[in-house]
Amino acid sequence: MTTKLSVGVTRKVGRPNFGSACATCQLEIEIDHTLMNDHADPFTERIRRTFDLCRQEVDRELLQHADGPSSRREAINGNVRTRNGTSQPQPQASRVRPATDAQIRAIHAIASKANVRLASELDAEFGVASPQNLTLRQASDLIEKLKGQITAS
Repeated sequence: MTTKLSVGVTRKVGRPNFGSACATCQLEIEIDHTLMNDHADPFTERIRRTFDLCRQEVDRELLQHADGPSSRREAINGNVRTRNGTSQPQPQASRVRPATDAQIRAIHAIASKANVRLASELDAEFGVASPQNLTLRQASDLIEKLKGQITAS
């Protein structure tokens, strides 16, 4: 006997000029009924992984909308214009390393455990919609911050 698990994540973010972008991910998986009764930890982990996958896809979709002309960050003559309108030199591409896949997975897992709205945190701290857009250093800093929020609660 199997049980169906439906997971959904929807996120809507505001854009300049009263615009918005919305993304939704809905997944339905079947889980062996015995897994629910005998092994609560694997069942819970399966649910978390499914939610993490949905969150990643929603972040990826919203990032595509953020890259348009109404983006909060836009590259201008080699500089990055931030939300407050200031211009910052863009680091050399060869020196900036992107976040690793392991860091991205850790960010999703720790944010979920800390009950942190990841998209809001990423936007507020780094001006990005997805952990895939973080640098190695930014991802490391965020992981430490999120871990601190778990131990504080």
